[in-house]
Amino acid sequence: MTKKKVFIISHSHWDREWYMSFEEHHMRLINLMDDLLYLFKHDPNYDSFHLDGQDIIIDDYLSVRPEKRDEVMKYIKEGKLRVGPFYILQDDFLISPESNVRNMLIGRKKALRYGHDRVPVGYFPDTFGNMGQAPQIMKLSGFDTVAFGRGVTPTGFNNQIGQGDFDSTYSEMWWQSPDKDKVLAILFANWYSNGNEIPVDRDKAKKYWTQKLADAEKFASTPDLLFMNGVDHQPPQMDVTKAIKVANELFPDYEFIHSNFEDYIKQLKKDLPKDLSTVKGELTSQETDGWYTLANTASSRIYLKQTNTKMERLLENNVEPIFLLNKKISQSDQDKLEYAWEELLRNNPHDSITGCSVDSVHQGMMNRFAKVGQVGKSLCKSALNNFTEKIDTTSLPKDSYPFVVINPSGIERTEEKTVTLEVHRCLFAGTTPQKAYQECEEYLQKHKNYGVFDGWKRSLPYRVERKYVQFSYDLPERAFRVPYMAAYVQITFTPTLAPFSWTTFYLANIGENQSQKLVTTQNKYQLKNSNIKVEVTKNGQLRFYDRFGKLGAVMNLVDTGDIGNEYIYRQSADNQEIIFDSEIHDLVKTNLIDGQKLNFTQTMMLPVSADNKLKQEEEQVIDITHRTAKRSSALHEFNVRVELILMNQWHHVGIKITGNNEIKDHRLQAIFDTGMQVATNDSDSIFEVVTRNNKVSKNWKNPENPQHEQAFVSLNDAERGIVVGNYGLNEYETNSDGSKLAITLLRCVGELGDWGYFPTKDSQCQGKFHAELSVQLTDGSEKEQVAAFQTAKANQIELIASQLEHHTGEYKINEQFLSINNPAFQVTATYVTPEGKMLVRGYNLTDKIQSLEVKLFGKQATAIVNLLGVRMTEEVTSDLQPAEIRTYEFD
Repeated sequence: MTKKKVFIISHSHWDREWYMSFEEHHMRLINLMDDLLYLFKHDPNYDSFHLDGQDIIIDDYLSVRPEKRDEVMKYIKEGKLRVGPFYILQDDFLISPESNVRNMLIGRKKALRYGHDRVPVGYFPDTFGNMGQAPQIMKLSGFDTVAFGRGVTPTGFNNQIGQGDFDSTYSEMWWQSPDKDKVLAILFANWYSNGNEIPVDRDKAKKYWTQKLADAEKFASTPDLLFMNGVDHQPPQMDVTKAIKVANELFPDYEFIHSNFEDYIKQLKKDLPKDLSTVKGELTSQETDGWYTLANTASSRIYLKQTNTKMERLLENNVEPIFLLNKKISQSDQDKLEYAWEELLRNNPHDSITGCSVDSVHQGMMNRFAKVGQVGKSLCKSALNNFTEKIDTTSLPKDSYPFVVINPSGIERTEEKTVTLEVHRCLFAGTTPQKAYQECEEYLQKHKNYGVFDGWKRSLPYRVERKYVQFSYDLPERAFRVPYMAAYVQITFTPTLAPFSWTTFYLANIGENQSQKLVTTQNKYQLKNSNIKVEVTKNGQLRFYDRFGKLGAVMNLVDTGDIGNEYIYRQSADNQEIIFDSEIHDLVKTNLIDGQKLNFTQTMMLPVSADNKLKQEEEQVIDITHRTAKRSSALHEFNVRVELILMNQWHHVGIKITGNNEIKDHRLQAIFDTGMQVATNDSDSIFEVVTRNNKVSKNWKNPENPQHEQAFVSLNDAERGIVVGNYGLNEYETNSDGSKLAITLLRCVGELGDWGYFPTKDSQCQGKFHAELSVQLTDGSEKEQVAAFQTAKANQIELIASQLEHHTGEYKINEQFLSINNPAFQVTATYVTPEGKMLVRGYNLTDKIQSLEVKLFGKQATAIVNLLGVRMTEEVTSDLQPAEIRTYEFD
């Protein structure tokens, strides 16, 4: 009889920062790596150690013990230390599509640099839900196999296959993405610790393996059994090869092997049966009781998500597109850019960006975000300088102050843009700072009036915001710094910019002051244009009407108690729901240039916190499902300032909500009542618009049904729809009949949760907060829905402005650099490599085949490539398949 094979893979699931600070975990990592180097040197039977799928472990170790580099590289090349496939173990849903891709690319690059190819498996052991496009992303990354820990329920042989969409008889299955790509998926059915701490003692080993083998065989589809020898932060088992020798002696019908994923997968593929189940799309534990999906991490410490979105937009939609406009990036600048990406990715592990760690972890994250912003700002400045030098401004008046505005988004944009322009400079050289300041002041007094013009010398409406003098300096590349005083004019105007384009304007001295003034009025309760209207009631309710005057949605702010933790929202036992219905005050309507805005304040009295019982329940580590704390009877004032913005050409209304939070243990949501009754909702996810059911499964017990979103979520039927956009607000939920949609704006709790009591004062999010939303009503058609999706995505992207000099150049003053003939193609990346390859990546927003033509600088692509840059086809005008991710390469 052929022996069953037991593949034992040693590993440690390394949460880089979590219930201790990064550095406290870091010091334990040093000990772990030292132990491994000892094992490799002294135990010839020790096959290898799986580094948890994340190369950052190597970086972290060598940052403390750089003298070990040669030894570490030696063991990587020998296959003792198994590296890759990723840089960090990310949270799929809370980072952008491109962040997911760059995590893979950087992981691969580092693995190859270390001297060994990646572990041949997409590794998602503890991700808080798995993205539906993972199979397609993995196929495009060179993988045909993944291993994962959450989202599918293994049923075993006593149950029928297919009783649920997310059930599998076996721990091995096929996983299919929306584009129909499939990968072999290995579920850690008994978790990634099923082979932890293997006994050497024969009696203990007999008992251990009798149970463990039965547990594995209950779900395994082949005689190849996988055991993961490790768990969270587990040091390597120093005597594991002795334990394996004992197991082989005790169980002669099995062959116990200290192994690795490469050998295990190779054998597994030989033995796979034909009757594997197929699971489809995202795996978010949809058919569990709903309490431990961990989806509420999307609303824990929302400030982290907002800052992460800001940094992603900086790198993806500012820095990289500007380098693309230059059609080149030096190796030095590429290294700086990768440094920024790595720093951002260090904030993206599934215990970091989720906001479910101790306070010191997230304080460190904000420092990292600041570093990303600083590097991005530096790269933007140098790349913009190179780009602006290419624009031919000789057609503009020589005494003018030209500037360019870049639209790096995929829709036409009409919105107010504030630009600061230098109109006079006085160097410190040859004078004093005081005299330089005085000279600039005198210049502004002499040149009082300015106008704004487009490239055809047509006057444009504008506002002068301020004129001032300020110190600044230049830092030449190969010379000493140059300090100076400068006179500045700050103006606001409303340009209209084509998708993926730049347009040049100029400021000029004029005779008479034509600057518009902000005109405000009191007691005006609505904004409207020809596309949409929003009305504010006296008790703060927002009512949205479509272009025909039909009510499309009503929005209320709603506050509830939260006695949960950073992982899970749990409403306080009083089930108290406070609808913001007090009379609003300080209402002001302001006319903008080609638009209008409306502001008001609303004041509510809210419970200051949960009652004292919550503290007792937290300290006793009572599971949230058994907590009975209520909200305090003491009340405190809670003010929100609401700003509505509507430009004349917009089809959406922008909403900004700000306040100063002094309330604890609560959740604030914007709830939209649409009046529709629909079975599903559509949400912006990772390289897809995912359709989710509004009704929960029969197993669901949680009263809440939280879901993830990127830039928008939508409800629609055949006649109408609503698309609600956001900026860094990643949690929403719908009710079961699809009539209501809730976006979480703020969630405040006082403990980490999970396996112990870890108080987290900062997760109460005390102090200033802000939230940004947009609302667009549609007729429910695919055309209008897709247009609204594109708008919501574009609303996260800032227009870029930069002052120009007077010079010749190769670029026109106005140009569309990227043209796409079908709005169903959502662009996620536009960048250039040091080798001069220019790349445009995006995906199909729909589940239908779409015709598509993409041109960069007026030229078609030379090839369609995978995520690694490997050519797939030169048929660049081929139709875009449903949910397809596509990368175009241009020479």
